[in-house]
Amino acid sequence: MPSARVAEIVLGGTVEPWERLGIFFSGNAAVIGDVRLRCIPFLSPGIQSIGLVLPTDDDHQHDHEGTCDHDHGPTPSIIDGAPVHVCEPVDAVSGMGASLLAPRSIDHVVLMTNDLERTCGAAERATQAPLKRVREAPPVRQGFFRLGSVILEVVESPAVTHTGAKWWGLVVTVGDLHAACERLGGDVISAPKAAVQPGRFIATVRNEVGLGVPVALMTP
Repeated sequence: MPSARVAEIVLGGTVEPWERLGIFFSGNAAVIGDVRLRCIPFLSPGIQSIGLVLPTDDDHQHDHEGTCDHDHGPTPSIIDGAPVHVCEPVDAVSGMGASLLAPRSIDHVVLMTNDLERTCGAAERATQAPLKRVREAPPVRQGFFRLGSVILEVVESPAVTHTGAKWWGLVVTVGDLHAACERLGGDVISAPKAAVQPGRFIATVRNEVGLGVPVALMTP
């Protein structure tokens, strides 16, 4: 069954901190892979909303061999309290040019919750995407959805004190992580380390950069 896909991430704050990572903006928007980052200066820092492209009637007709009796349900505006909005697809930018140092794609976005089952159920209803797997890593639990090119990672943690879900952070891939970290410097980003995914490496952008949201760079 066709599911929603992530096409936009709306952020509070200005573009300047993001440009330090080699992300090129036109006005207040930049495209990484097939996802638009849109900064709104007068909003508080952090992820304000995730833009979804919903399955169309044509998608369902093709999926069901000419029938179109699927009930789309109401247009989603939240996932367990975390804002989402419906948007148009974004024209993909291939590799942000030829540079191996430039951001290439949004690997995943993270949604924090105090109840994994409740939030994953809300995510399934809003996106029409199935829960792919649950990872038990006590005291943390993680649920994963595939929303187009982007993975939605739902994280239940005892550190979460709010009821409901809140957008937390995102991970961006680059072609050469070690070279990117060397170019950015230790005052901007941590040294690369092995990621949970075998064979991949990840580095965390320092809070002092001023993105207002946890961000990491990762190998493809």
